[in-house]
Amino acid sequence: MLRYVVGAAVFLLLVIFNILSVAAAENVYAPPCVAGRNTMEFRKAAAKENHPSVDDGQPQSAPQTENNYQIIAADGNAETMNNLGVDYAKGKKVPQNFDEALKWFHIAAHQGLLDAQFNLGVMFATGRGISRNDEIAARWFKLAAEQGDAEAQNILGAMYETGHGVPQRSAEAAGWYRLAAGKWHTGAQDNLGRMYLAGRETPINPAEKARWNQLAAMHKTPEALYIMGMECSKGSGVPRNYIEAAIWLRLAAMHGHTEAAYILGAMFDSGEWGPQNAAEAAGWYQLAARHGYAEAQYRLGIMYGEGHGVAQDLVQAYAWLDIAARQGLQKAAEKRDLVAKQTTRPQFYAAQRLKRDWLQNDGIIAR
Repeated sequence: MLRYVVGAAVFLLLVIFNILSVAAAENVYAPPCVAGRNTMEFRKAAAKENHPSVDDGQPQSAPQTENNYQIIAADGNAETMNNLGVDYAKGKKVPQNFDEALKWFHIAAHQGLLDAQFNLGVMFATGRGISRNDEIAARWFKLAAEQGDAEAQNILGAMYETGHGVPQRSAEAAGWYRLAAGKWHTGAQDNLGRMYLAGRETPINPAEKARWNQLAAMHKTPEALYIMGMECSKGSGVPRNYIEAAIWLRLAAMHGHTEAAYILGAMFDSGEWGPQNAAEAAGWYQLAARHGYAEAQYRLGIMYGEGHGVAQDLVQAYAWLDIAARQGLQKAAEKRDLVAKQTTRPQFYAAQRLKRDWLQNDGIIAR
């Protein structure tokens, strides 16, 4: 009996170790302060998913489904072959089989399909169903990066920064980060900004570089980062550059500058500087709102009321609008009263409790 118990315990430990090993491999190239920024997930290409011979509404056995997928993939379409590889890697619709995944990824990648090249990079980087090999991973990520894939560019930048699979070169890392940052890849913007702050890289534009060096010589404070961001956004003293503005403001916000967080939220909310991203906007508004910025609290309340960028939640909408109204924001009070008419009595009382909890226990500020 004891032997079985010990055996079960050892097996459980091995399973846990394997899970932790895979989880750790997810971000093996991420610099310590930005762990979790690199996405290491297999992805499908745009292709028709429900082919009549596979999904015709009739029950099919697993072997039949697998055979039908093989027939479709054999038509030579790179997107279809890549997607079959993803299904094999995830065990979706077909039995999980990494050898088959690797085969289909290879065929599609050699046809030049960016997504398949990225997926091969993921396989070799994480060691999923194959021996981990950073050098091979770097080669596949580079092929995808050279085709303009922002995620691959960011990962390749991290590989050059950390020296995984390629020589450690800060300038090369910054170059790939800069390409991805130019496509509004937020992780790459964070990575590039962190290198600026550490003095391992500086802006390319001489005017920006000189202005930042001047500010940094005085103090590398959140206020200095904020000033640089606003100057880049307005073209004041340096060329107008919204991407660089976002990088500096992200740094300022992450170092506690409340107004920078609000401006980033407004930027993503309106799409004035770049791509509109309501979810990203809500995240920055949340950061500013929790530090007492009334306008951010108001905007966040509206987003929760409308389900814009966040799941609709009248309880949170009322709570945020009420906190903003307590700070004297009349439009927040008017919006709060409108939301109150939409809430049920239990929701109204829940909002009151939530507001008190935020103010008393979570440190949210209503000045």
